[in-house]
Amino acid sequence: MISDDTVVSSDSNVSELQAPNTKPFALRVLPLGASITMGYKSEDGNGYRKWIRQQLRYAGWEVDMVGTMKSGTMHDNDHDGHIGWRIDQIASHAKLIIPQQPNLILLNAGTNDALQNYKVATAGQRMDSLLTYLFDNIPNTTIILSTLTFNGKKPQLSTEISTQYLELAAKRRARNESLVLADMSTFIRWKQLVDNIHPTAAGYEEMASVWWAAIQQAEKEGFLKAPNPTTMSTATISKAREKQLDDSTADPSLPAYTAPPQPTIKKLSSGSYRSHHWYLWAVVFQMITTCIVFSYV
Repeated sequence: MISDDTVVSSDSNVSELQAPNTKPFALRVLPLGASITMGYKSEDGNGYRKWIRQQLRYAGWEVDMVGTMKSGTMHDNDHDGHIGWRIDQIASHAKLIIPQQPNLILLNAGTNDALQNYKVATAGQRMDSLLTYLFDNIPNTTIILSTLTFNGKKPQLSTEISTQYLELAAKRRARNESLVLADMSTFIRWKQLVDNIHPTAAGYEEMASVWWAAIQQAEKEGFLKAPNPTTMSTATISKAREKQLDDSTADPSLPAYTAPPQPTIKKLSSGSYRSHHWYLWAVVFQMITTCIVFSYV
């Protein structure tokens, strides 16, 4: 969230803030999760956040990133990405998020549940409770729920959690809730990880592509709604505040990405959607095989 008294240096990107605001309202975006949301291991500390913000601006949206934390080189650098946090810890913190009333939440959580082998069998239930709390306390918000990015330390557990998210998303979408699934599990490959967990610069850019596809789906389905007025931010962003933002509105040229269809209860029960995730197991096998080969070299 940007305050009106923010001091901004004379960055060349400011001159690029020329994209017309063609959308009917502003997006108050909350990046919510753990260290990947923060942008950990990215050189600029922005992770995917600056990429997706620039894409939204290029598409004509006014954007205000919100959250209880700030990090990264971008000026509009608010987020709620907490290093090492599991789903239950994010849920305990959620009450501090409510006053900001985001109308778009980018939720990527569960990797630490897998890494810590923390009650993996009920990760979907904990996520379901978190979603209920957010929907109940932020009227008209849209939540983009992502599956977990690939990690080389606990790939089987990550896949198990992602499968639970597929089922959760299908059930909530069947109730016409404003939720879209962003499938991160196959697009970001293991070679695009710095430490078998966190994406490289290219990996974070690809995450932005997946988020963007899901946001477009949300807009297509009519989920996006104007943000609720709060004492912290208005539903529109003044030109003065917009000029303070250091993020270009030029086309970010995100990597091409074709999203799989949204999960449905019918597809999950028939097994037709699960087949999409056999690619992940192929990647796991490839990684293990590569490690074995190198161990003998």
